[in-house]
Amino acid sequence: MSFISLKEVVDFAVEREETAYQMYKRAAELTVSPAARKMFEELAQEEATHKEVFSKVDPEKIEEVNVCKIPEATIGQYLKDVPFHPQMSYQEILTFALKAEESAYQLYKAAAGMTEDPKLQKTLLTFAEVELGHRRKIEALYDEKVLTEG
Repeated sequence: MSFISLKEVVDFAVEREETAYQMYKRAAELTVSPAARKMFEELAQEEATHKEVFSKVDPEKIEEVNVCKIPEATIGQYLKDVPFHPQMSYQEILTFALKAEESAYQLYKAAAGMTEDPKLQKTLLTFAEVELGHRRKIEALYDEKVLTEG
């Protein structure tokens, strides 16, 4: 993967968010559990929101974006991968989503490390931070619903 322009970075991000949206929508269609369906639909909506945000990024104004630092440590590092299946439990859905968001984060972070263009790096790191924010939201649900409530 190599990016030449900020437009390519934004187009890639929009495409990646669309792919994630389609994956979660399909998961919602395939699952038999109403709770799982609701969770996948919420995740799909989050991805649709990301796509909208990314598609509105003005590459000329990327310098004005302040990247916040979200801790990289994640409970997802300690969880086993969960393949999708229609009868996924709430915990499995959260684990699946955590792994997907972590992969997106790592992808953008790695891409940022592959370019020497400061604007491309900042754009990719900004997108990585968005994915970290989404991951933190899912982690909070995991902490609240799985670790606390069991």
